[in-house]
Amino acid sequence: MQPIFNFLKRILGKNFTKKIRPLGHGIKAYLASLYYGFPGKKMILIGITGTKGKTTATVLTGKMFNLLGNKAGYISSALIFDGENEILNPFKMGTIDSVKMQKYLKEMLKNGCQYAVLEMTSLGLEQNRHLGLGKFHSTVFLNIYPEHIEAHGSWENYLAAKGILFENVKAGGNFITIYNQDQQKNADFMTSRIPESITNSVNKLQIKTADFEILNYEFKLEKILKINSQIFPTNFISEVEVIDLYFAIKTIENYVPEIFTKLESILPKLYGIPGRMEWVVRAGEIVNNEKLKIKNTSNCISILVDYAHEPESMRKLLQTLKDWQKQDFFTKVIHILSCDGAGRDDWKKPVMGDLSWQYADYTILTTDNYEACDNPEEILKLLATNYDKNKVNQKYFTEINRLKSFQNALELEKQLSLLNPKEKVLIVSTGVGTEAGLTQPTGKIKWDEREVWREVYSDKM
Repeated sequence: MQPIFNFLKRILGKNFTKKIRPLGHGIKAYLASLYYGFPGKKMILIGITGTKGKTTATVLTGKMFNLLGNKAGYISSALIFDGENEILNPFKMGTIDSVKMQKYLKEMLKNGCQYAVLEMTSLGLEQNRHLGLGKFHSTVFLNIYPEHIEAHGSWENYLAAKGILFENVKAGGNFITIYNQDQQKNADFMTSRIPESITNSVNKLQIKTADFEILNYEFKLEKILKINSQIFPTNFISEVEVIDLYFAIKTIENYVPEIFTKLESILPKLYGIPGRMEWVVRAGEIVNNEKLKIKNTSNCISILVDYAHEPESMRKLLQTLKDWQKQDFFTKVIHILSCDGAGRDDWKKPVMGDLSWQYADYTILTTDNYEACDNPEEILKLLATNYDKNKVNQKYFTEINRLKSFQNALELEKQLSLLNPKEKVLIVSTGVGTEAGLTQPTGKIKWDEREVWREVYSDKM
């Protein structure tokens, strides 16, 4: 399909091709659904959308269904589970190509899944990749922030694209959103997209921030979820993850009302999403799929990877790291910051650079995905738009090659530790997470952020 669109783009022009693209994707999606026997219509579909958190909420919802004995498959930008096998998503998108999506849904049905939990992206919805899925029994709206504006053309178009999900809620189904001042107007807009003919039959559940509380331990980073008077320890280290967890719990409650009586037994089995707030090295130890606790010790280095690739997610991440510093878990934060090629959401690059400047002690600017037509120097220049250029090689550094930026971060940590043996340095790399590869001018290369870090760390240390 992509070669066809590339050909049409050359013949018809970029703008006209973009206008007809939803038609092509829609036909393809419906034919794929027909070919695989409309598997989505034979399961309970749950669609989750939002600018941030939708991946985590999708995976946690699916995993908890299974822990509760209700077989569920899920498709997210990080993980895909067909009811038997879980893999890292190799397609670099949440709402994947419709043919592949229908194939996975068919496998879910074959493997006995009653539920299918799907991450629904604005681009996927706008391009009609959802056609043929059937109606969603539950639709979940997490939030919406300025992102992908250039891809959609305007904020209004972005809102409208997200709203397509709620046009496809089933009569008698569920619409779940959070009630807070920040998102209420957007939530009201999504509510208005529910078809008028069924709006009275749809269960509209508003989650209030007062319904739950996130508590901290004194000497470790994991968070505690408090619901009413009940206390539930979790394995999550950021408030954002716990909020997504609560959304997942409230979604499942519609199908498993007794879930709150079972949380104590299932929450210890839930961990963060690969590449999202994931430890790779902790206090000098390489983490290989073991969930180790952070200890408040000196003479240590820790390495964390996170996908944060837009301003709001990055703000939350860096604020969390700053809080850890205040609690003396770490004394210095080195942030490896990157962004995709120039010309794609360029507005956010200076914003993300400013956030790193504000919250991190040191910033290393580098690249992740970019093509031959991109100038990598321009990407770094945009990130450093508002930087004090007199601070180059002092507070911030530049290195186009991502691998070398990792090596440079470890060299910087070593220098800091030589100056002060009591330093507890945290290195965090953002923008890639669990992507299966990176797009480079020479083509796609194999890249697992966590494995690269382990290798670089082993070589250097």
